[in-house]
Amino acid sequence: MLRSVVLLVAILVVCCSCKPLSVKHKPTLLDLRPSVDSNLIKFVNANQTRWIAGVNSFMEKKTMQEVKQLLGWKPNGKKLAPLATANNVQQLPSSFDSATNWPQCKTIGTIYDQARCGSCWAFGAVESISDRFCIASKASFNQVLSFEDMVSCDDDDSGCEGGDAGSAFNFAQQNGLVTGTCYPYVVPTCAPSQEPCLNFVDTPSCQQSCSDSETWTNSLHYLSNAYSVNSDVNSIQSEMYQNGPVEACFDVYEDFLSYKSGVYQHTSGEYLGGHCVKCIGYGTENGTPYWLCNNSWTTYWGDNGQFKIVSGQDECGIEDDVVAGTPQV
Repeated sequence: MLRSVVLLVAILVVCCSCKPLSVKHKPTLLDLRPSVDSNLIKFVNANQTRWIAGVNSFMEKKTMQEVKQLLGWKPNGKKLAPLATANNVQQLPSSFDSATNWPQCKTIGTIYDQARCGSCWAFGAVESISDRFCIASKASFNQVLSFEDMVSCDDDDSGCEGGDAGSAFNFAQQNGLVTGTCYPYVVPTCAPSQEPCLNFVDTPSCQQSCSDSETWTNSLHYLSNAYSVNSDVNSIQSEMYQNGPVEACFDVYEDFLSYKSGVYQHTSGEYLGGHCVKCIGYGTENGTPYWLCNNSWTTYWGDNGQFKIVSGQDECGIEDDVVAGTPQV
């Protein structure tokens, strides 16, 4: 009897010292708040003049917890080495937009929808890689590569649970990416008027087979290299100007959700998480230098899906983790 009691106590001690693997994070008060905050919008517009805050329909009906699930950047992920042969351009134009510089490449200006999945890391990578294939091939390749291939098949990242830019570009170099018509994005999307169209989803399983007439092997497109871009303004501008869009990851605060126009600079609100986007250009607005970026939250967010953010001062860390790659064409 005594032996049984001792054994039971030992089991209880061991079990109580273990952390359950399936326990979910308990929502905080911030998580339960609606993502649209009229008081925050008023405060932002009253306390700075660089940008305008307002209600984005993409954010309506979402809680802060649901917004956090869209912010899938893992800042402690793979770090790539800079390109040894990088050559900064000394006489750059004062403003530059990849979409107008390479108008034949339709993917550059397209705004995509990551849906209820923390796949921003994959969208920023696949979008910029697709653009670079078009640019390097002089538009003989002119379509988007597969978001789903990277989200579901990149084992070094966590799909809808997040990832990082370095690992994403490394995947494209080592494994290649098929086209979006071969392997379409399967996470359900819907118009903001239909939200919420679904809850946050688990990462779909990897299915290495094409849904069109292509074979998987023939549909693959590889990068010849993947690299980080030095964080100074000239290096990032030169990279865009010479080779096309890049992926950039940064910290998101509450006020970013209400961005409508102008040059964003964090003004108020709590930190929510990390996010990755595609940046396509740069310029100056009313004396403030900026990066021009495409978000993956549909055209119902921001300035028709785009935003400008202050450049030259590492605003929200936007210049810390910029990644690019060279396509094999």
